[in-house]
Order: sequence, then C-alpha cells, then structure tokens
Amino acid sequence: MAGWGALLLLLAGCALPGQGPPPEALPLAGLRAGLGPDCLATGAATHLGRGRFLTAAHLVDGTQALLQGCAPGAGPPAIRFQGREHPAELLRAGQADLGPDAAPLGLGTVYVGGRDVALLRVAGLPAGAPSLPLCAGAPRAGQPVLVLTPRRRAASRIDGLRPEALALHGSYAEMPLRLEPGESGGAVVDAAGPCLLGLVSHRAEGGGARTRIVPAPVLRAFLGE
Repeated sequence: MAGWGALLLLLAGCALPGQGPPPEALPLAGLRAGLGPDCLATGAATHLGRGRFLTAAHLVDGTQALLQGCAPGAGPPAIRFQGREHPAELLRAGQADLGPDAAPLGLGTVYVGGRDVALLRVAGLPAGAPSLPLCAGAPRAGQPVLVLTPRRRAASRIDGLRPEALALHGSYAEMPLRLEPGESGGAVVDAAGPCLLGLVSHRAEGGGARTRIVPAPVLRAFLGE
C-alpha cells in the first residue's frame, strides 16, 4: 500500500505534479488481448493479490471479435505489470448476452447480471506485489473516487446506480467522466480507502461524458466471496 497516500494527495490537488507514486507502485496493469492477428483489445487490469487480476470481460471473452468481424486465432491475454509483461490465464468471465433483444453498447455488449468482469491469473509474481482489496460496501451517490487506467489518474465521484434497459443485465454505478479508448478494466478506488470500489466497464448509452462501472458487490459475487 506504500505510495497511496501520495496518490490521494496528488489527485486531490494537494501535492505538486510528479510527486505521485510511479506506475510500479500501483496495483494497476496494462492489458493486451488478441482478438485475432489483425485485431487487438487493450485496457487495464487490477491486481487483487496472489497473481489474481480483474478486468473487463469484453476485453478477453471473444465478444469483440464477433462484433468487429476480427479474424480468428486470438491468443491468450498478456498483462504488463511492474514494468514487465506476463502471459495471463483466463480463469472465468461473466456471461455476455448476444441475443436479439440485447442491443450492443458503445464499446461492447451487455452482460447477465451486469457482470462485465473477468478473472485472470499470472504465475510467478514476486511476494508483496502491489494489490488492492475489494471494498466491503457498494458505491454511494456523491462518493469521491480515484480512477486509475493506463492512460491517466483522475478524480471523480459516483452519481448513483443505473439499471440497464433489461433487468437481466443488472445495474452499474455511474460517474460523470468520459471514457477514453483503452480504459476499460480500469480501477475505481474509494478515495477514503483505498479499496476497489468498481471496475470500468463502458460508456453510458448515448455516449457523452458518463462512464459506467461494475460495482464492488457484483465483483465480490462474481468471485464467490
């Protein structure tokens, strides 16, 4: 957890630029997943400890290959963590709904129970590698958060829970923050924690500067905790 205090200060505007911890001090990893020889997905993953990483399911479950018409032959995902690239094993992922009533989202598709989440495992990480526990509670409206992705570290807040159009697809927490390409799977951290409050999933329908995240209780249920 070393360095988190400095990060909180930096994102709150209470520290000088450049005084935040280096990427190697954070539990965040970059993710690259092969959707075919000519089609790759990039995003983020968060280390929970013991080589287990959470990321967005739509990056690694093959649904993007179907939606984008990518060539077959996708390789396993790779994670860049603490300055090194590691092959990752996909242990399980949420169930995508590709039925006729499931309208695709701007950056992916919809998931049963809102579980746009996948669990990866990386072997051989050193003991004590930076990790982040799940928060015990659900996101609350107005709650300040820190958003960590390979592209940036940003402060935001939770606006509330937003159900999908069909009850089958669950609910997501929403933030007033524009989602940029390559930020799916990013960590949403309780600013008072730190703990993992949610996982970046997709833009709100209709686009604009709103991002939906998979909240901690859904992540915990997915992991069986």
